[in-house]
Amino acid sequence: MCSYKKAAIRMSSPQMLSMSTRQINTPPIEFVTNLKAGEHGCIFYTSQEEMQKIHFTFIKSGLEDNWGTFYATYADSLEGLRNAMQNHGIDVRKYEQDEGSLVLARGADLYKDPENPNLENCKSVVKSLMEGFMAKGKKGVRIASDLANYFMPRALEMQWLELEHLFGRQNSLLLTVLCSYDAFIVPQGKDLEIIFYNKKINQEWREFVDAHSFAIYVSKNSSIIFTI
Repeated sequence: MCSYKKAAIRMSSPQMLSMSTRQINTPPIEFVTNLKAGEHGCIFYTSQEEMQKIHFTFIKSGLEDNWGTFYATYADSLEGLRNAMQNHGIDVRKYEQDEGSLVLARGADLYKDPENPNLENCKSVVKSLMEGFMAKGKKGVRIASDLANYFMPRALEMQWLELEHLFGRQNSLLLTVLCSYDAFIVPQGKDLEIIFYNKKINQEWREFVDAHSFAIYVSKNSSIIFTI
């Protein structure tokens, strides 16, 4: 995994999350399958397989329940993403080409210059997606993204936060967003047991946690979910 020196970020609050009152006792797969519109959550993970299982369940269950779906990736090519989705049981050809219910995009085509993200273009793309999917009679739009994996290793944390804040912690739209963060953002925490791993994330990267309405922490085949 990559590592880098963290840039100075003003933490929004020094307090820890309330573990007793905010924990959700539901497996991540069930939780993301049943997500309603208006939520903006994130996954902190230690392996790509863990992340993809949750992300692709979020997308697949949405497709099967008449949601429009959008996946934005930091990768240069979309073919790897298509193959991974196919391996996780998503009929990419059916949903992307035949129905148009699945849209895939490279992050670089959305934000253009990562050091100065084009927020207006991002807003425009999401607005256009919403309008197009709703015109097709979709229940809403589910967006998943691994774009943090481009910004974070390059010390572009504040630029990424700008993009995160586009959606707010919650919204009144028929829109649900699920982001993801690789454990390299807290490299010394990636081998910790899940409860200590999530505490480490909350202590050192609270600004990113607080940008969401819930956070899923998954590590070493264990998981824990908190609302925020």
